[in-house]
Amino acid sequence: MKTFIKKRWVKHYHRDNKNRYWHLIVDSLSLLIILALLLTDAYLSAKNYGDVLGTQSQANININQNQNIDNQASTSDDLKETQTPPVILPTAIQFQSLAKYYTVEGEQLGLGPIPPVAGQATKYWLFIKVGNFTHDLSDVLVTGKLPSNVSLTGKSSVTWGENITFNIPTREIKWLLGNLSVDNNQEPKNAAFEIEVIPEVEQIGQPAILLDQLEISALDTAVNQVIKQTSPAVTSNLTADSDGLVQDK
Repeated sequence: MKTFIKKRWVKHYHRDNKNRYWHLIVDSLSLLIILALLLTDAYLSAKNYGDVLGTQSQANININQNQNIDNQASTSDDLKETQTPPVILPTAIQFQSLAKYYTVEGEQLGLGPIPPVAGQATKYWLFIKVGNFTHDLSDVLVTGKLPSNVSLTGKSSVTWGENITFNIPTREIKWLLGNLSVDNNQEPKNAAFEIEVIPEVEQIGQPAILLDQLEISALDTAVNQVIKQTSPAVTSNLTADSDGLVQDK
């Protein structure tokens, strides 16, 4: 480069060259143009580098935002999984059965020897009570079985549903209550019927079973589930409860 400049100086700028001033002007303009191009190139390079950095920074911001959104969604999903709705349990039903020979006031309901005597008939009244459920119920049915030495006399009364029925071959009694609503939970739902028992010789010294396999079944409409409850066998061994009622011991 130094040799090139020296040769150009000798050729164009010696004192005898009349055009040396024009060459000076042309060379000066050329240098200015070259310098301007260099500066422009440097400016554009710096600007492009800044744009690239800005793009990368914005990309990092977008990535972080997306990660935050994903984390929030994941946290929301976790909360949904942990905050499960409360489980609704099937309702319980108050289901009681008892036998009476006397009323609370002491009036005689039954007939025959008490305690029962082998070979002799004794009559009792059996009572079944249903209530205190917390969900609406449908297809409510009470069933039970009479032993072979126990029979219905034909006297019965119900405060709800259909009357007591008896299937002789199966020895099964049925009381169909149908649909029950919690709105009428306080209304009495009782059944009463008279039975006659003739104890056998081998039952001497033991309480006679009057009603066995007593069960209530219903569809709990709140959970769409069939529920069943049983009641102990009703026997001739009577006692008085806290309300003065006579029931199975």
